[in-house]
Amino acid sequence: MPLGSRTLFRVTTETRHMDSTSPAGRTPTKAAVAFAVYVSVLTAAYYYNLTFIQLGLTDLGLERLGLSPERVAVGMGVLALVTLCTTLVSGYLMDRLGVGANPLSKFRVLFGIVVLQVATTYAVTAVTSFEQFLTWIALCSLLLGTAIPFAFSLLLDLVRPGIRGYAAGAVAGCAFFLAALFPFEWTIESFVPSAVAVLAPVALLLGVLSVPSIGDWVSGSRTDDSPGRQPVGVTQSGMLTAAFVGGVVLLFGAFFVDSLGFVRIIESEYVEASWQSSELGTRLLIAMTHVIGGLAAGVAYAKLRYHWLFVATFVLFAAAQFLYVYDAAVGGPAALAAVRPLLYVLAVSCYTTVAFALWPDLATPDRVGTYTAVGIGIGGWLATFTSTAAALVSERAEIALEVHLFIVGSVSVAFLLITGVLMYRAVQTA
Repeated sequence: MPLGSRTLFRVTTETRHMDSTSPAGRTPTKAAVAFAVYVSVLTAAYYYNLTFIQLGLTDLGLERLGLSPERVAVGMGVLALVTLCTTLVSGYLMDRLGVGANPLSKFRVLFGIVVLQVATTYAVTAVTSFEQFLTWIALCSLLLGTAIPFAFSLLLDLVRPGIRGYAAGAVAGCAFFLAALFPFEWTIESFVPSAVAVLAPVALLLGVLSVPSIGDWVSGSRTDDSPGRQPVGVTQSGMLTAAFVGGVVLLFGAFFVDSLGFVRIIESEYVEASWQSSELGTRLLIAMTHVIGGLAAGVAYAKLRYHWLFVATFVLFAAAQFLYVYDAAVGGPAALAAVRPLLYVLAVSCYTTVAFALWPDLATPDRVGTYTAVGIGIGGWLATFTSTAAALVSERAEIALEVHLFIVGSVSVAFLLITGVLMYRAVQTA
């Protein structure tokens, strides 16, 4: 795949100068292997979340179990709440116990979690009632919440600061590429084998990395323990820095408007001509756009303030959502049918890249668990599943699609203005 070859080439070429002055053993090969390990583990984890968790559980509740949208919304709310609380506790304990500076311990914890996730994914087919649905969700949430700080913080252990944006962009591109193509049918029966097929090799990889000699060799590619992104005017004395708080607010907005709009779009006829198209070419176009978007976002993150990626995110979201409104209300030109989902795809690639890169990039090993837990727990999980629940309620209330998406587009514009204010303040304090 061009994505992998270009990324590994950049890792190899950019680490040559670094290795001439760094401790012995930190070779370009080791840096490339560490980069590939990070991308592989996070791609599998995010693919599992995108497909099996976000789409599969909704299908399980609505179609297989025949639950009402309100009950499914309750289940998604439980998922959000338990995952958030578990993530915060996991991140705090990771820092308190000093695991943030111990990659080998992270490999071992993640190995155990992924093995359990494979088992619980198989077990979901035995769920037959609302009570079992909630029980399974609670167990799944505990595993997800525990894993988040350990998985996301691997960026600090395996990828040096100068190329973390490229690593995050590679994860975004690869995860969405797979999600756009597999499974072809969005049913729980299809999501289960696809999720297991992606998680099982990563479980094996993490098992190998849990061997001290191998895990220490791979994680030895890190060159220092300093944050990779520390804007002028932002101190390291506490967590509540301008860069951190601004990142949480903007990431919450991006995840929120994404899910709030997408959940309604995939329940409409529009999805049949895009994400669930019967034409492989259409899905492949969406998949490749994700890869291109991830690569571009990785470059932008490495070169610019992260605010610019949120500017792009909210502009693209608003444009896509208002184009859907225009078509639903009055009927737009047929040429726009292919444009709308691609704008959505590019927006997702932009903010997802920031989601992977920013928290480890702002943190040091002794605080990376807390940074990641708050950033992803509140900015990601809380936003995603509260907005998913809200979208299900909107659908149940029979709010017209064009009205719903007009509201979502307006929220995107509001967050665009917030991004502008936060970026202005960051520039003024620089």
